[in-house]
Order: sequence, then structure tokens, then C-alpha cells
Amino acid sequence: MERYREILLDIKGDRSSGAGLITQKTIACLDALLDEVKSGTGPELISSIHATAADILKEQPGMAQLVNLFNIVFVTIEEKANEDPVCRRRRIRGVLRRFKECSRNAVAQIASLGAQLIVDDCVVLLHSNSSTILEIVKKAHADGRTFQVILAESRPIGEGRACAQELSGLGIPTTYFVDAAISKGLVRSDLVLLGADSLSEKTLINKVGTQAICLLAREAIVPCYAACESTKFISSRLSPKKEMPRAPSEVWDSPPTDVTVENYYFDEVGLDLFSGILTEDGIATASEIAQQVCSQRLSTRLLEIVK
Repeated sequence: MERYREILLDIKGDRSSGAGLITQKTIACLDALLDEVKSGTGPELISSIHATAADILKEQPGMAQLVNLFNIVFVTIEEKANEDPVCRRRRIRGVLRRFKECSRNAVAQIASLGAQLIVDDCVVLLHSNSSTILEIVKKAHADGRTFQVILAESRPIGEGRACAQELSGLGIPTTYFVDAAISKGLVRSDLVLLGADSLSEKTLINKVGTQAICLLAREAIVPCYAACESTKFISSRLSPKKEMPRAPSEVWDSPPTDVTVENYYFDEVGLDLFSGILTEDGIATASEIAQQVCSQRLSTRLLEIVK
């Protein structure tokens, strides 16, 4: 089981890759597991898959795509508990293949849809460094639209800087604001496009600062859209627990005595603050998203793991 263990160790130690890449590695890990656990009984394979999920989710918590992947695999197993091991292995492989294809195709479909919102001479406000939002901007640029970008720095890590470098490489005029001054950029904007790390029945999770931007957009009557592929839709019962403060040193290396630094990466934002949610199936309303998420079947075994 060398290949399986090698991929598993890589996933557990990965602290720099995004959810998309981690999920692709997990699919490869499960593929290797299916290859290498061929002896023994069906229950042994199921037990190995459950243990792998628990191991990965412990080291990579809060990634909606990962949780969704395991949920679909677990539900597939639970639907036919007494299935022949060979048939079960084949069905799980099919689930992994379809999930991978869906993830890959969804971003391209969202990019085509979102690019239509960017018209000539438009000013678009972005926050953080969402790969899905970047694909939208790239598609609009490739389609020949002329537009400008307003960009927030996105503290504490400052992902906005990496996004600015990407935009500069494309030759897209970009104005970069510190987060606290983003209101000055928003009043000059015609459109706000934001990414999402996960999306549940009533809220989405995205980079800290997202809620303030959404409230400012509503006050200024600027259309505000979030982009999220359906592989990131997740029931609140499976959603990450409340975020704990991150390393204070990322904000202030040596604060004075009696000064406590609280450092957060994410905001939880109500879907009602958005003009719409861009998905691979079109622009959805908050109620449509809620219906889709509520219709998901949840694995009882996975609910136990993520508690």
C-alpha cells in the first residue's frame, strides 16, 4: 500500500494548497486504496475508507469539497450495504470519476456565465484570490471586454496581492485598496464578484471582509454576486464548526502588554445579501440554493466523524 500511504501523508501535511487541489489528491488516494486493498472481505474495504476519511478530515478540517466527496462515497456504500465487493469497488470508482469531472467542468461553466456580467467600461470589485472569480475575469478579458478592477488587499495574509499580480499579467487595469478603505473603491464600482469556500442552506463562508463588502454594496445599490460550484454546497449539519482565532503574529508580531489580537480568516454571510449565486447551472436565488442543499442525502457515518 505504498502509493496509498504516500498520497495520504502528502494530504495530511499539505498546508498551502487550496480545497480543489486537496480534493483531487484525496480522489487519487481513494483510487489507490481501491487498487491496493483487494484482499480480504468487503467490510475491510469499507473500514479502510472510513478510517481514511476520518484521518484526512482531522488534518484538513473545514473543506466543503472534501466533506461532500466523502459524503457521496459513504452514501454510495450505505445504499447497498450487502453489495458484492467487486461491484462496490466499481461503483465507488464511478463516484470518484464523476466528482472529479464535475469539479473540473463547473468552474469553466461558471466562468462563461459570470463573464457575461462584465460589460465594456465596467468597474468590478474583487476580494481575496478566488480561482473561480479569476476564471470569470480571464474569460471576460479573453472575450475582448475592456474593464477595470478594484481589489481589496485581503488581510491578514494579503491574498489580494497575488490576485493583483495575476491581473497585471493579463494587462487589466487594477486599483489596490487596503481593506479599511474598500468603501472608497466600492462607490466607484459597477459590480461586485466574490468567491465562496462553502455554501449551506442560508449562508456562505468566504474570506473575512466579505460581509462588510456585501453590506456596503447593498447600501450603495451595487449588484453583488458570489460564485460557487455545487461541489462546495454543504448541509449546515456537516459544515465546519465555529472558526477559532488564528496566529496573532500574522497581524502583530509583538503587541503591547494587555493587548489581545484576534485573527480570523473567514466570514459567514447570509445568502440574502447577494443579488444571486453563480453556479454551473445558472444564477440561483437564496431559496433555490436552500432547496438544493436540503435535498442532499447525508451519511450517518460521516455525521459521526465530523461531530
